Amino acid sequence: MRSCPRLAALLFLCVASIAHAAETEVRYLSGVGKDDPVKWQFLCDHGPNANQWSAIGVPSNWELQGFGIYTYGRVTPAGGWTKVHGVYKRTFTTPATWRDKAVILNFEGVMTDTHVTVNGQSAGPLHQGGYYAFHYDITSLLKPGGRPNEIQVDVDDESSDASVNRAERRGDFWNYAGIFRPVYLEAVPKTFIEHLAVNATAAGVLEVDARLADRRAAESSGATVSVEAQVFDLSGKPVGEPVTLSNAAFGGVAHLAGKISNPRLWTAETPNLYRLDVRLKVNGAVVHTVHQKFGFRTIEVRPGKGLFVNGNRIFLKGVDRHSFWPDSGRTLSEKISRDDVNLIKELNGNAVRSSHYSPDRHFLDACDELGLYVLDELTGWQAKYDTGVGRKLVKELVEHDVNHPSILFWDNGNEGGFNFDLDADYAKYDPQARLVLHPWSEFPVGIADTKHYPTYQGLQQKLAADPVLFPTEMLHGLYDGGAGAGMQDYWDAILKSKAGAGGFVWALVDEDVKRVDKGGILDSQGNYAPDGIVGPYREHEPSFNTIKQLWSPIIVAPPDSGSHAYTVTNRYSFLDAGGCTYEWQAIAFRRPSDAQSGSMVLTSRIDHGRSLAPGASAAWDGWGLPASASGRGKARADATRLIIRDATGRVIRTYVWPVESAGSAPDATAKPGGGAKPAVTETPEAFTAKAGDVSIQIDKTTGLLVSASWQGHTYSLKNGPRVVAMGPRPVPVRGQTTPPPQPATAEPSKLVSLTHAMEGDDLVISAAFDGPMKMLRYRLKPNGWLSLDYVYAMSGPHEYFGIGFDYPEAEVKGMRFFGQGPDPVYQNRLAGGTLDVWQRSYNNTMVGDPDDLKPGEHFDYPVFKGFYSGVRWVQFHTTEGEMTAAVEQQPDSPVYLQVYAPKTASAKLLGQVAVPFPSTGLSFLNAIPAIGNKFGGPQTMGPMGQSAIATGEYNGHISLYFGQLPKR
Repeated sequence: MRSCPRLAALLFLCVASIAHAAETEVRYLSGVGKDDPVKWQFLCDHGPNANQWSAIGVPSNWELQGFGIYTYGRVTPAGGWTKVHGVYKRTFTTPATWRDKAVILNFEGVMTDTHVTVNGQSAGPLHQGGYYAFHYDITSLLKPGGRPNEIQVDVDDESSDASVNRAERRGDFWNYAGIFRPVYLEAVPKTFIEHLAVNATAAGVLEVDARLADRRAAESSGATVSVEAQVFDLSGKPVGEPVTLSNAAFGGVAHLAGKISNPRLWTAETPNLYRLDVRLKVNGAVVHTVHQKFGFRTIEVRPGKGLFVNGNRIFLKGVDRHSFWPDSGRTLSEKISRDDVNLIKELNGNAVRSSHYSPDRHFLDACDELGLYVLDELTGWQAKYDTGVGRKLVKELVEHDVNHPSILFWDNGNEGGFNFDLDADYAKYDPQARLVLHPWSEFPVGIADTKHYPTYQGLQQKLAADPVLFPTEMLHGLYDGGAGAGMQDYWDAILKSKAGAGGFVWALVDEDVKRVDKGGILDSQGNYAPDGIVGPYREHEPSFNTIKQLWSPIIVAPPDSGSHAYTVTNRYSFLDAGGCTYEWQAIAFRRPSDAQSGSMVLTSRIDHGRSLAPGASAAWDGWGLPASASGRGKARADATRLIIRDATGRVIRTYVWPVESAGSAPDATAKPGGGAKPAVTETPEAFTAKAGDVSIQIDKTTGLLVSASWQGHTYSLKNGPRVVAMGPRPVPVRGQTTPPPQPATAEPSKLVSLTHAMEGDDLVISAAFDGPMKMLRYRLKPNGWLSLDYVYAMSGPHEYFGIGFDYPEAEVKGMRFFGQGPDPVYQNRLAGGTLDVWQRSYNNTMVGDPDDLKPGEHFDYPVFKGFYSGVRWVQFHTTEGEMTAAVEQQPDSPVYLQVYAPKTASAKLLGQVAVPFPSTGLSFLNAIPAIGNKFGGPQTMGPMGQSAIATGEYNGHISLYFGQLPKR
């Protein structure tokens, strides 16, 4: 009896040993990503550090390690394309336990032509194609376990196959070179499962194709071969019964079929995954086990109806993504992949196109696990692979990625880079027979249309047709233009269409690479690469918040005057709105006299809303922050804030609904006393009005402000408020660069009269004009506030109109403002702001342009200069002191704040994103211009891109305070 425990332990060890022997063993010869490279010996023949043996980290792109030559695909270098040849070497050993195993040498990606030798012998044929995984069986080349082996990898950045260069290295993106993805060994039994391809449908049908290999020197006759498959959930619990195929054969494909009842389906909103264990048995004994994650789902493209996943219509809220990091090129890490997927999810996106090549395995894993729809692309930017090499690369692409449920479609090249001979090859390796697309064209004809960069008019025409439309590139970002600009018009049209299925914004990331050969500057190759919704280090650019808001899956409208109900719309395709959390807050905004920014939460509560099916809208009465919770103590709530989070806790939308009095002009809440009555003195040139520490001068010729002072400190605010306006711009020729328009000057206004009088304790200086300006009234109060009431007239189409002042930009250090922030806006990019008090330091960053950044500097976002929406007050921090302006906002005629003119790129790089700005320092405008994108002016991008129409007289009220505001 005492021997039983020992016998049980021995039996357990025996079983464990057998189970372990049946698994694939993996050993890396490199690091797994950019953060843990392994040193190999290295030599290359061109560029810095050439023709001398040194060390290089693997994986990496050798340009980022100080070797080779940086090149951009569209830009032919002076002297033509130099082929750089690199040689990698290292030694490695294998364990003695591998003596009876087959050993496979795997490369996840090498740019571009690759020849591999092990111990001086060729591992196999030359591999061509830089973005694809490939492998060699090196069992016969290895020395016995424990003895050192030498691997040598010879790499040419330029391929000897001209079609590979045309497809991969002449594209509109940076070229790199070297072993840029991991290298690893796999040890498997001599009889093993070489490859799996899974087809799992929403109906629970499961089909598995298992390719079986035998590397034994001589086959054993009479052996019985079978394959067994078992589904598990991710906790390890079996799901359904195992499926077995008897009488399988080596050298062929074993096909297994079964069905799972009521599986949890995979979608981008519900990324439910399972694990499939496939076991190869010889004479009843398990010799090899392979584990594969997968998901059950069905994709349908229904002409005239839309795109459907698992029977529900979906809209692709997508971005085009290059695999890119500034400091490491295309060598990434699992962290970057997961961060990028989470970044797209934060954007409220649900889809990504792997432009213009297949991404890292860990990126697709993250898409599976976190939930993104994927278009997986064969490289071919306006040029295609020849059929011979193309067929090999299609096989490598599909076999590598086939089991990812996130992949909806295969892209056979891009923008004319289509080899039609390859279209049928995808289905040879994909039992799901996913649709093959030709991005930018209608293909398959009558089924899917992925038209690139349609104008708004063209979009509407295509949305009225039957082919399911989802542009695989649209609203081409460039600097601050495109991306979010125009999105509201485009997205509204797509959502209302009979067969629209969303689209993909070009692009997710500014591809500004770190030039180690130029001291570490960031280089965007002019205007070829600064196209992102985010910067190179994933800094949020202004379009990010716009797109996030427009793509929100939950939309809430507050009660109107005749209702107490909130109207809620659920734009999810699969999730109930009740699964989100809704945090209600009563908030009080910081005041101009406060030192802090932001707002104070007076009280809050969290609920889960009510059940609301995908695609439905409903009025939720009796929902929201209770009236009794509008504030506590002496604090009074200025607004109700609603923060909506999805089931993962990610914020998908923030609403702020202010009470009517929120943000009332600070002069209205200031103490009425605090100084003697104002007085005025007069010279032939000006009126000088004084109230306590404040003095202002009004020019008697123009009726405009000349200067102001506080406690003897002069402020250089002057030459206003004058009328500023600009008529409509001509519609630019699509695709041509448009130079920045020159600032226009409004028709001059002639001063007719200028008078002053006391009204109670206030001094009032009144001016009447002939011209656009009709009336201007200055009111100086004893407490130091200067209010300005003005009336001007304007009619017809204009880019902008309003009133402005001059103030030297060099004196400004920053600002704090109460309004929609944090980013500037344009007429066709108004969405995305949140009402709050925002603090901003001065910066002169141009969105996406790294040319003036010093080595090691990053973009400074949010940008400072531009147009701001919904501003109630703004406080400028200047070298001359504090300067506060309060703005009276009118619901029927909003006023926008202009803070200088953003820096722009040179005229030849602007595409069609040039925007006119008034030639003022600070303006208060009733209309602002729209911005274009790289290829099209704003007039081609929808109703919001058109010139504003002025309709008569406009009146406004602003108040100014010079100096430190007194504490309340």
